[in-house]
Amino acid sequence: MRDPQPGPRRTGTAGTADTTAAVGTTGTAGRTRRLHARCASALARAAERADDDGARARRLAAAADHARRAGLPRRAAALRALSLRRKAVSAAGGQTELTRGLQSLRAGEVIDAREALHLAAALYRHADRPGDELTALLYAAEASWTAGDGAGYADAALRIGGHGAAPEAVRDYFQGIAAALRCDHARSVPALRAASRRGAAAADGHPATPVLACRAALMLGEVAHARDLAGRALARAAGERRAVPELLGLLALVELVADNHVRAGALAERGLRAAVAGGRHNTAAQLHGTLAMAAAVRGDAAACRGHARRALGTAQAHGLMVPALLATWSLGRLDLAQQRPRAAVELLRPLVLGESGVHHFAWRLRVIPSFVEAVALAVAELPGPARKRACRQARLILRTLEEWAEVTGDRPSRATVLHCRAVLAATAAPTAADPCFGRALALVERVGSEFAQARTKLAYGMALRRLRRPADARAHLRGAMLLFEACGAGVWAERARDEMRAAGQAEPGDRPRPAASLTPQQLRVARHVAEGRTNREVAALLAVSHRTVDHHLRNVFAALGIRSRVELVHALTAHQP
Repeated sequence: MRDPQPGPRRTGTAGTADTTAAVGTTGTAGRTRRLHARCASALARAAERADDDGARARRLAAAADHARRAGLPRRAAALRALSLRRKAVSAAGGQTELTRGLQSLRAGEVIDAREALHLAAALYRHADRPGDELTALLYAAEASWTAGDGAGYADAALRIGGHGAAPEAVRDYFQGIAAALRCDHARSVPALRAASRRGAAAADGHPATPVLACRAALMLGEVAHARDLAGRALARAAGERRAVPELLGLLALVELVADNHVRAGALAERGLRAAVAGGRHNTAAQLHGTLAMAAAVRGDAAACRGHARRALGTAQAHGLMVPALLATWSLGRLDLAQQRPRAAVELLRPLVLGESGVHHFAWRLRVIPSFVEAVALAVAELPGPARKRACRQARLILRTLEEWAEVTGDRPSRATVLHCRAVLAATAAPTAADPCFGRALALVERVGSEFAQARTKLAYGMALRRLRRPADARAHLRGAMLLFEACGAGVWAERARDEMRAAGQAEPGDRPRPAASLTPQQLRVARHVAEGRTNREVAALLAVSHRTVDHHLRNVFAALGIRSRVELVHALTAHQP
């Protein structure tokens, strides 16, 4: 099996801190200290579950002794303060552990961050500081999310979901997550929907509210709403520059889910500069993963592999699952785009099955369509029995995404499921694939992104060409090529051209007429529309009425002989000198 984490093990830019840690944990003495540190963490967790104060105090005292032997004097002092239930000392210890945990969360090992933050929450709880306790718990949950620790995230969700100091939207989100991780969708979906709605209207000012509401919206397939929430959070944090890299990373992920890869890449570039300048090495790793995904869609193999290598270097050193998954996924998508489906299957299968060190309990759903399509393309090279087993496995995995799309009402995900079922049908029974593609295309044209529409048109065109229906195939392949060009997916546009040549048409016919015939005002309107703005936004920019923009746009379409905004992008691109 191909290694899903290519490249040498690296520590990224963490440098001195990682080297010092490595030196301090080598040899027998280092192993002994690590064993004492683990015992301290286990005893501290056991103390929280103790039924009486006496047992709790004894376990905390033992944990403090192990922490001292592990060479962690500050943690030992904090645990001793807990055992003695001294509020002032507990509050001071909580602040110390919170600071240490945040440093690790931003630039160190995320598991260490989670342990320190849980300890900070316990210290604040004993000091009767519920607001500070909630802050520590939220950061601890973020550490579990970044580490891909589903059990840890579920535990944090239960605690925060019932926390009295948490805003309503935050409680709703974590109650929804806790239910989702139990597969209790009847409870999870309403709670996540409430978090999404309350996050948009929240006036509590808590920084976690819009971020968690954005995640809830993404889980429900409400991409436009998620984009709005992430944008609001970024605008609110503009004055507090420390939060900007993470929020730019969040907004970039929203655009990635929306298949707006050009904008995702631009946001990730901004975020990466801010993260490096601020020493946020773990955030930088995630942004490298996002940039690798954008480069994979463009077909820029060197950029994709470079960003993936940087993301994986820091991810391996610090236990970061989200950057590792994004980087590995990007390499799989690059193999898929470059028509190496078997290599893509080898990279993507562990991500969806959780068979390797790279896994994430939530992001795996996003990887499933890429894996299924890779399987559908790869099985042509397999013998009959192996082909059936591979298709059966792909259908079973796809069922997970289909169930979630059904319970949430996520129509774009439902369109993706139909696309995947169609490509599997084209492999198993080509003559029966036509109605499957028809249903998939009908839905994706209503609710899918340009990239999703182009992928379905390409797959349909390929299936029709193999059924020896070249005229029907060319119509879909030409549409796919124009859509891929419009959304900057160069390698996919070239693949559509190759399929068109195989279908008997080397160049697309009926190219749009030259844009030189447009008036200056028509050209201004056309360029703004081609950049993705709505007619009302163009009217505001040009200080004209909405009806005037409608009138100019109709004349532009007539002058260029086109019928859609996608064709307008192609016409103006061809017009550029």
